[in-house]
Amino acid sequence: MYTTVRRVLPHEYTKYRTHLKRLDAESKVLRFGHPVSDYVVDTLCDKFEAHPSQHVLFAIENQDLEFVAVGHIALEGEMELAFSVLEEYQGQGMGNRLIRRCIRYCRTHGILKGCMVCLSTNSRIRHLCAKYNITMQNESGETLAEIVLPTANMYTYVGEVADRNFAVMDYLSKRFAKPFAMLK
Repeated sequence: MYTTVRRVLPHEYTKYRTHLKRLDAESKVLRFGHPVSDYVVDTLCDKFEAHPSQHVLFAIENQDLEFVAVGHIALEGEMELAFSVLEEYQGQGMGNRLIRRCIRYCRTHGILKGCMVCLSTNSRIRHLCAKYNITMQNESGETLAEIVLPTANMYTYVGEVADRNFAVMDYLSKRFAKPFAMLK
C-alpha cells in the first residue's frame, strides 16, 4: 500500500495532468462536479502550470512514481481544496492522508480560511469534512464546505517537518529503486 504524501514540485505539475486524465468517469464527476473532457483538463492544467505559485499539490505515488491520489490547494483568492484518487486506489485511506497533509500545510503557512465544493452525493469527502471539523452547507446538489483552521502550534510544525522529510526519503527510495533493480 502507498501511504506517503509528498509535495509536488512545480516542474512535476504535468504529472497532475496525467493523473486527472486517468480518473474514471465517476471520479472525474466527483472531482469536478460534472463530466469533463481531456480538453477541459488540459485547459485547467495549463493554468496551473503557468501559475505554480498559486497552486500547491500533494500526491501519493505508486512504485513507478505515478500519482495515484492528489490533494490540490488553490491559492487564487480564497484558498480552495480539491482531491482525487484513482478508482483502483479508493477506499484505502488516501483521501484522509491527503486532507490531513493539506490542512497541516495550510496551518503552518498561515492559510486558515478557505472552502471546498463537492457534490452532495460525495459521501467520502463529506465524511472527511466532518472528521476534520469542516462545516458543510448543502446548496442545489452541491455541498459548500467552509474551512476555518486553528493556528499552527508546535506539534503542527514538528509534524510538517516530519512529513516533509519522510516524503523525501520515500521519493528517493522509489526513484533509485528502478535503476538498481535492473542490475540484478
